[in-house]
Amino acid sequence: MTEGAFANILYEFLYAAVIFTAPPLLVATLIAFLVGLFQAVTQIQEQTLPQTLKIVVITLILLFFGNVLAAPLYATTLNIFNNFGAIVN
Repeated sequence: MTEGAFANILYEFLYAAVIFTAPPLLVATLIAFLVGLFQAVTQIQEQTLPQTLKIVVITLILLFFGNVLAAPLYATTLNIFNNFGAIVN
């Protein structure tokens, strides 16, 4: 396998992984910012509040949109395994 083909496969796989992880991370960052802002305004010093809300929100996102987010990752993995003989040689 040439370095260009390997780099292309690695790029496709990493791109699919970013597609899977970006929406939950962005929403978790937004939730953390809003909860931190709320805590600063109300002077609530609870440490577990932002963590609990982020875990709940990420779980809900993955429950409702997990199959849509994982589809590119699954397709890329399936492509790698189906073409494994051509990739190795």
